[in-house]
Amino acid sequence: MNNQFKIGNALVGDNLKPYIIAEIGVNHEGSMELAKRLIDEAKAGGAHAAKFQSYKASKIASKHSPAYWDQSKEPTDSQFKLFQKYDNFETEQYEELADYCQSIGIDFMSTPFDLDAVDFLDPLIPAFKVASADITNVPLIRKCASTGKPLIMSTGAATLPEIEFALQVAREAGAKEISLLHCVLNYPTPIDHAQLGMITTLARVFPDVVIGYSDHVA
Repeated sequence: MNNQFKIGNALVGDNLKPYIIAEIGVNHEGSMELAKRLIDEAKAGGAHAAKFQSYKASKIASKHSPAYWDQSKEPTDSQFKLFQKYDNFETEQYEELADYCQSIGIDFMSTPFDLDAVDFLDPLIPAFKVASADITNVPLIRKCASTGKPLIMSTGAATLPEIEFALQVAREAGAKEISLLHCVLNYPTPIDHAQLGMITTLARVFPDVVIGYSDHVA
């Protein structure tokens, strides 16, 4: 394994300046104008990459999935309906966003949540990002790893054996440049719950990968 590798034109790894990914996700709410403004703000803030999320509600949620959020703040009554509100971007929109990122000098990234998304994102992104929820999603990890691009995996809620297995799957599928991001799945995360000590634990247990941090602290 390589503890230094490139994402785009940036070298990432041990004892180097951090590679900063600005998480836009689906905060564009389906607006291309807003998506580009958020990219501009990521660039102005010093981020190296602007990252979105690519999914279709029909592929990741049951139509009967209950809400798990405070409905006084978000009245949508199912996970499916909430995801569907923000899943209207297609391949053409992601291509436009990738071109826009290139034009202003910031890397474009998007997390795939299904196998089709891996296919259309592959020509557009310098590295694949696997969300915490998919660290046990063997087909998705295999497909991302098989592209040969750097693989970044968040570890929120995962046990060490689950992380070890995800690394084994990725390596067997061809991944050679891998990063693990410590992550706490609480939105937002109170600062005293950030558990930053887990970063050193990951570095000790998995010394042959690049360790980073996915921050949800408010």
